[in-house]
Amino acid sequence: MEPLPREEIERRLLLVARRANDHAFMLLDAQGRIQWWSDASETMFGYASGEIVGRCVDELFVEEDRATGIPEYERQVSTIDGPAEDDRWMRRKDGSTFWASGILVELKDESKRRLGFGKILRNRTDVKEQLELLRNLARDLEADSKRKDAFLGVLSHELRNPLAPIANALGIIRAGVPEMTHELGYAVRVIERQMNMLERLVEDLLDLTRVGAGKVDLRLAPIVVQELAQECVEDVGPEVRRRRHEIQLVAPDGPVVVEGDRDRLHQVVMNLLVNATKYTPEGGHIWVKVTTEGEDAVVKVGDDGVGIPTEMLPRIFELFTQVESTRTSSRGGLGIGLALVKNLVGLHGGSVQVRSDGLGKGSEFTVRLPLRKSE
Repeated sequence: MEPLPREEIERRLLLVARRANDHAFMLLDAQGRIQWWSDASETMFGYASGEIVGRCVDELFVEEDRATGIPEYERQVSTIDGPAEDDRWMRRKDGSTFWASGILVELKDESKRRLGFGKILRNRTDVKEQLELLRNLARDLEADSKRKDAFLGVLSHELRNPLAPIANALGIIRAGVPEMTHELGYAVRVIERQMNMLERLVEDLLDLTRVGAGKVDLRLAPIVVQELAQECVEDVGPEVRRRRHEIQLVAPDGPVVVEGDRDRLHQVVMNLLVNATKYTPEGGHIWVKVTTEGEDAVVKVGDDGVGIPTEMLPRIFELFTQVESTRTSSRGGLGIGLALVKNLVGLHGGSVQVRSDGLGKGSEFTVRLPLRKSE
């Protein structure tokens, strides 16, 4: 195919400028005076060609930009550094303004003599409004988040206050009644179990507020992930036995080592295991798998319990999100544990995901943490 003659190229480019209805094309002389502009320019600015040709393009800028020399600055940038991109408010003939995104290009002939400038603009007020809306939403969300953190901080401290007297009262009962009746022993055990659950809830609330406020200091040290997983399996043992679950730990022989805060990572795995016991019916199965993938240590905590509806998967790590279940064997909570898991894993530079095929089909949480670099 033969290349188009120069005259035909120029003719077609002029057709482009005339037919591009949402782009304003204009030609300026070396001093910035308008020599020609397209039909779309007339529509965009409200000036007919006869009204604007010969006048300086500076008149199309808002007063604030003219006062600070923006039009001349753009021409200097175009001359020294190449095309000058501009996103700013522009002024119409009637004084109204619109947000324009455009470019100014210096034009030269074959002998490098400046002919003037070419300017192309597009009305992007819609984009500007969307950006402002998103900024406002972001500010509102940030304010809501701060109010939420403040509320959780107050709530956790208020809940913590009665725990010490309850614990002291239980200690007095146990010391004063060494041989309890079956009914009294059962009541004391129930109170202790519920008190321990409340203590974990309060600690999770406090940790969430600390993470949100950036007040969590990680005490980093090498951690063998298999040892951490074994500790957590042992710690959850009483609840596993009470609900007659079967629990299995699968891990490689060679140590999988990460750099982390042992207490915080213990908290992560324990929260996932407690969740598994909570949402797995009696006699169900729970597993913990430790492995490596690439440069990550991987811990998977799964179960064959109630599962998670597909529509809930994207929100499962949000605060106060719970899996609603009709099974009487599952016990609800406030939906704090998984939000805390996500935050603590994130502080370690890792990630957490969940997989579930739906209600009644179990679930599996996968935590990925960077492997410790060899010295």
